[in-house]
Amino acid sequence: MTININNSTHKLVNLPHILLSNIVNNLKDNIDKICFSLVCKRWFDDRNRYLWFDTDSLYCVYKDSSRITLNSYRSLILESLDKKKQRTMYVTPDTNYTFLVDHVIDYDSIESTDEIDQNIVEVTETSDMQNREDSDQLFTKLYDLISKSNVTSIEDCQTLYYGIPMNITSLEFGFHFNEQLFKGCFPPKLKRLKFLGGFNQVIEVGVLPDTLESLEIYTLNQILEPGVLPTSLKILRVIGPTLDNYLKVGSLPPNLEEFVHNGKEVFIGSNVLPNSLITLHNVPLSWMKSIKYLENLRSIVLTDGSGLLDLRDLPKSLTTLHIIHSLTLQSALPTSIRHLSLADSVYDIDELFPDRTLYHLESLQESAFKQESLDGLDIKKLSLDYYHDENSHILRVIPFGVETLEISVRFAFDIKQDSLPSSLKTVLKLTF
Repeated sequence: MTININNSTHKLVNLPHILLSNIVNNLKDNIDKICFSLVCKRWFDDRNRYLWFDTDSLYCVYKDSSRITLNSYRSLILESLDKKKQRTMYVTPDTNYTFLVDHVIDYDSIESTDEIDQNIVEVTETSDMQNREDSDQLFTKLYDLISKSNVTSIEDCQTLYYGIPMNITSLEFGFHFNEQLFKGCFPPKLKRLKFLGGFNQVIEVGVLPDTLESLEIYTLNQILEPGVLPTSLKILRVIGPTLDNYLKVGSLPPNLEEFVHNGKEVFIGSNVLPNSLITLHNVPLSWMKSIKYLENLRSIVLTDGSGLLDLRDLPKSLTTLHIIHSLTLQSALPTSIRHLSLADSVYDIDELFPDRTLYHLESLQESAFKQESLDGLDIKKLSLDYYHDENSHILRVIPFGVETLEISVRFAFDIKQDSLPSSLKTVLKLTF
């Protein structure tokens, strides 16, 4: 018997290039794009007619190096890089630097450079330039080049001394930056500002521009007086140490939508949290007295390691509840919740979900070895973790309807027969 393996007339093989291009453009990973082109001979032979690579993880500096080893795709990679619009530049003493950047300019080349490539939008500085004898000339020339370019972002900024170019809208200071801020020190259209670990200066009222939308700060060594944060601010992230009483009425601007606290038990009075908040992360349980009145809140992350959470106090608008450490839960979970993480909290599951048909969870993060039934709950993605006080090493039964299962367990465990439903499409075993 002769088997005909010629599929050249198959409808899928002969899909038009425009359709192939649409399919490939919806693949996020470049490896998936390559695998797609290897499905059949025609798709491989015609790859130049429909295939482009995602340049978010490809950098123009690769063009002059030996990193491109896929000879069959070299020209396509180079063409994709040539079309890359959002490029980065790294200012460094190392002329051979070729890591995760599009362009490199070494210190000795700054003076002889006439202009910055028009596709470069982000420049990253390095601290060594401040230590050179010609640092004044280098910074002055570099900032002059930036001011005449399409660059809008400076990363790892080292100093305010030379004046930040007026076209910068995103500014991140280096770890060792700790200069006093003053009115007019920031560009007038600045939208994003980030301070890393070393900065601990007091920010006075009127220093931050009224265009600022996002502020991230590691150390906050002051009480946030009303007016310090501009009314334009939508995102505030306080990552590290703060004063115990750094928040007061009026500290947080009225249009703030996202507030990430450092997780510390800090007292707040009523009316400290603005009703505009949509996202509230890393906050203590004691804040629930104020949180329950936030009518626009969608997402909350609680950090306490103990205490009682009455789920009736959650705002009705809430869709995401993430509990990092164990709490004792009482009352029914609001049916508005779509993303739920319970850690190893203590609860009665029938009290938590009194009518399981009313709950539709896009994601649920739970204990891997609790044996209580999740049957009847509509769960699309189930993430199972191990908590140290669990004695059983038998994986809990996965309810029907779960499509994605993530298991984060560091040791071997047992699975009951028929404990995995036919609805499963993806199973991931995460290791650390």
